[in-house]
Amino acid sequence: MALPAGIDALKSTIGRRGGLAKANRFALYISHPGKKPSLINTDLEGIVTGAARSLISGGSLSLQSFIEDPRDMYLLCESVTIPGRQIVTQEHYTDMKAIKKPYAYMNEDVNLVFHLTNDMYAWNFFNSWQQFIIDPNERRVSFLDDIGTDVIIQVMGNTDYIPVKTIKLTNAFPTTLSSIELSNSSENTTLRCSVSLSYDDWQEVGAVDGFRDLASRAGELISNSVNLVRNIGKLF
Repeated sequence: MALPAGIDALKSTIGRRGGLAKANRFALYISHPGKKPSLINTDLEGIVTGAARSLISGGSLSLQSFIEDPRDMYLLCESVTIPGRQIVTQEHYTDMKAIKKPYAYMNEDVNLVFHLTNDMYAWNFFNSWQQFIIDPNERRVSFLDDIGTDVIIQVMGNTDYIPVKTIKLTNAFPTTLSSIELSNSSENTTLRCSVSLSYDDWQEVGAVDGFRDLASRAGELISNSVNLVRNIGKLF
């Protein structure tokens, strides 16, 4: 006999569990291992190009051109996937019957999509990261422990401050930076770049540990920002 169910029972279940999770409420925290812990923008070519564009349009060179805001990747991220996990099995035969027995697990790559600004910031971010991993000019490959960084993905609840799920990728690094298609028929379309991240492993982070980790990162970024503002005048 089927359990009685109706729209009221569905509404009650959804309400009792805090409502439906929304796909557009998420947060991403990612840093470049080749640029930590400095917030100084070392992309001189991009700075010069942006300055020229600003001066031509009647603007002026801003001090912010020399500072990388850690929120940029968070704000420019259009979509991100929460990784899945597959249990790898081996068939074991007994009494003429095959039984699958687990012996390992595999993690899926994490796919991200970023909006591209006119300075191509997101694309340059991951391209320089890949060049940090493998330098095609010097034929140099970096050590595995030096190329990765921890990435935090959060599913946000009804507020912007309390996540309902936090996933931490350990030692993540970009393996694929997808191509970008340019077309005369895409006049009203903005550019995006797609990135795939591989990593050692992922784990679910509890609320307390997640807040502690984010607070530690925030403290480091604030400290770096203060020191940078104090010393920025020495660069000119």
